[in-house]
Amino acid sequence: MIFHLVEPRAWEQAMERGFLAPRSLREEGFVHCSTEDQILESASKHFEGQDELIVLEIPPKRVKEILRWEPARGGELFPHLYGKISLDMVENTRMIFRLPDGNWEWD
Repeated sequence: MIFHLVEPRAWEQAMERGFLAPRSLREEGFVHCSTEDQILESASKHFEGQDELIVLEIPPKRVKEILRWEPARGGELFPHLYGKISLDMVENTRMIFRLPDGNWEWD
């Protein structure tokens, strides 16, 4: 499973449109994703000021045509999607919440 973090408002808009096309897709050409081991660190690094996020759970087989594993932080491989995330690619959604100490916790 790969994971994509999204703010609740952006996910509501995606559900209305039928797809999610984050700013990174326009600016960098791909959508940032993470593995389960990387997701909480990614939330801390990229979502300062947010208290809750929606985690999209995406099976790699549903995105195999647009999925690439590429080095990022310290050479660690991260999943990147070279295209929009359509709603049918998402198997499940979960929430994570920021704790008072700044760390994130799964719902």
